Amino acid sequence: MEILDLRHTIITNAEVFRLLQDRRKQQNELPKDQRPKTIGTVIYETCKYLQETPAVTQKNADIEQFIRAVTPFKLTGVEILQLINLRPITAIEIQLIVEECEERLNEEQIDSLIAIIQENLPEPLSDVSKVNATNEKES
Repeated sequence: MEILDLRHTIITNAEVFRLLQDRRKQQNELPKDQRPKTIGTVIYETCKYLQETPAVTQKNADIEQFIRAVTPFKLTGVEILQLINLRPITAIEIQLIVEECEERLNEEQIDSLIAIIQENLPEPLSDVSKVNATNEKES
């Protein structure tokens, strides 16, 4: 990983996950005695956490398409970031993310936003496996 610009920016969990995966590959190429242990632990624990989030299934194209789709809602950058990272699927979750939601979005817009999220951002692996496990138990 190399720093191209010293300005700070906010990135999605999916971008963090990919950066850490790349860093992990670089670490694995080093001999064991040259690998810094503390950074290895941080990378491992963070990747382990992110594997339970929507970040694992999100691709850059999904995120870019989602950002274009939510432009008419006039959401802030931080709100869009939280929608991407958390992938809310209920109106209550959206109301917790979007500041002054009741004043800015009506019920139809919230429903439309949920549909856009479900259409553009893939389900997290943990949700898919929970659904599959439930279906298998019912069979």
